Amino acid sequence: MMVGGLFVWVGTATAHVEVLPSIAQIGTPTEFTVQVPTERNLPTTSVRVMFPSRVTVYSFQVPPPGFTVTPIYASNQSIIGATFRGVIPPGQYQHFHFLGTPTALGQTLWPAYQTYADGKVALWTGAPVARGVDPPDTQVPGPTSAVTISPKSGSSQTTSNAALWIGLSAGVLAIAALVLAGLGWSRRPVHLLDDDTP
Repeated sequence: MMVGGLFVWVGTATAHVEVLPSIAQIGTPTEFTVQVPTERNLPTTSVRVMFPSRVTVYSFQVPPPGFTVTPIYASNQSIIGATFRGVIPPGQYQHFHFLGTPTALGQTLWPAYQTYADGKVALWTGAPVARGVDPPDTQVPGPTSAVTISPKSGSSQTTSNAALWIGLSAGVLAIAALVLAGLGWSRRPVHLLDDDTP
C-alpha cells in the first residue's frame, strides 16, 4: 500500500508500539517507556513517536548501545516527539525511556511510525484499543497507544477528609458554645418581683 509516497505495511498484529505506563498522574514527573516489537521477518530500523500536548517531555534516557534518539522540536523549542534509530531484529523488541510531566487530565494519544529495513512503514495512528486487547485484523492503521492522565492519588480523599474534619470541628464548637451559653444563663442571679411591687 502506498500513501503519500511512502510504502506502508499494514499486516495483522498481535503486538504494537506502545507507550507505558497506561495511567500517569497529573503534575507528577513520570518515566515513560516506548516499547517497540518487531513483528515482521525484517528488522525494525527506526520508530518515530509524537507526544501529546498535555504531556511536557523534557529529558531522554541514554539509548541502548547501537541506538540513537533525535528529539523533534516545535517552533517554540518544546519537544513534541522523537525518532529512535537502531536495529531491532525479527522476534525481538526494544525499550526507550524519557521523562515527562502530564499537565491536563484525560486520555492522551501517542501516534507512532515504525520503519522496517525494506523502507515500509507500519502506522500506529488508528483508534486506540484497551490495554492487553489485540486490535481487529481489519484495523488499518494499527491502534495508537493511549495513556490516561488521572488526578494525583489521594487528592480527592485528602480534600474530603479535610472537609469532614472542618465540619466536625464546626459542630463541636457550636455545641460547646451552646453548652457554655446554657451554663452562663443558669448561673445568672434570679430577681423575683415582690408581691407588692406595682
